[in-house]
Amino acid sequence: MKRAVRWAALLGVGLLGLALAGCESDPQAAAEEPARVVKLTRVGEQSLLPGRRFVGRVEALSTVDLSFRVGGQLIEVPSQQGEVIPRGEVVARLDPTDYELAERRADAEYRLARRELERGRQLLDKNSISQSAFDEIRTRYELAEVQRDSARQELSYSVIEAPFDARITRRLVENHSNVQPGTAIVRVQDVTELRVAINVPETLVQHLADPERFQVEAELLALPGERFALEYREHVTEPDSVAQTYEVDFAIVDPAAAGAMPGMTAAVHVALAEGVEFGALMIPAAALDSDSEGNFRVWVYDAENHQVEPRSVQVGEVQEQVVPVLSGLQRGEQIVAAGAHLLHEGQRVRPLKASL
Repeated sequence: MKRAVRWAALLGVGLLGLALAGCESDPQAAAEEPARVVKLTRVGEQSLLPGRRFVGRVEALSTVDLSFRVGGQLIEVPSQQGEVIPRGEVVARLDPTDYELAERRADAEYRLARRELERGRQLLDKNSISQSAFDEIRTRYELAEVQRDSARQELSYSVIEAPFDARITRRLVENHSNVQPGTAIVRVQDVTELRVAINVPETLVQHLADPERFQVEAELLALPGERFALEYREHVTEPDSVAQTYEVDFAIVDPAAAGAMPGMTAAVHVALAEGVEFGALMIPAAALDSDSEGNFRVWVYDAENHQVEPRSVQVGEVQEQVVPVLSGLQRGEQIVAAGAHLLHEGQRVRPLKASL
């Protein structure tokens, strides 16, 4: 009797355990995961490229060191650094005495050889000299002509003329110094146009050459708030080996009004013209997540089921707080704007400021 009671008790405990296990495995009985509150953003609302600010430097059109092709003693150099010497005017001069004497001697020898050539031609016409003798006279004349031209050229090399409207930035040699050929005498800048050079990322460089797409202005750091217009001139086609940026040069439209000088630092503001789109959809940088393989993805919101699903995307360069999406999303879709690393596939969510 006692044994029967014991078996009945054990059977009852087993049945109770099976019943409890069945209740725990029932999804309806298990507590549902609460919906996570998320902030959503609609793709396409930030599709216009935001304004960008770059730091640039004012540069002359060109900067060169001028030197003589011959040696000698300096007798004239710019007296004041910073002055502008018009194109074709004398910048520096060597003592020309030795070169003038050499030119006079070469010219005298040339005139003598020319007279001998004229007499030789008359004698040849009368058959008084042979053709070979006349050829020697003509060769001496040609050599004398070359020496005269060379002496004249060396005399001209004793003067440096401004190749453009040149601002004297620095005297490299003082007056009355003896200089060798090729010694840099002065450093000059071509100030016929002032430019501002900046380095821009690859996502922007292809558009800056089109003046209809962007409005570019600058302000000197020494004169904040006083902006002046810039015009595109050129850009390099090879990126910087480290930063992977491209140098772009703009011309200052009105240098006198801007008050700019070479070497000054400027803040360059690049703004997209109204109604022109960048071509890539922009999303908040915080919306980016990565999968187990390190690939970029975002979480797309399904409004019908109130769930999120991951979507792989291809992105461009991060620009401050936004990043361009090159593929993987369509305009108008809603994605989670922040906290993507806290989500999992099929998770129920509740948009911020919305009710269930």
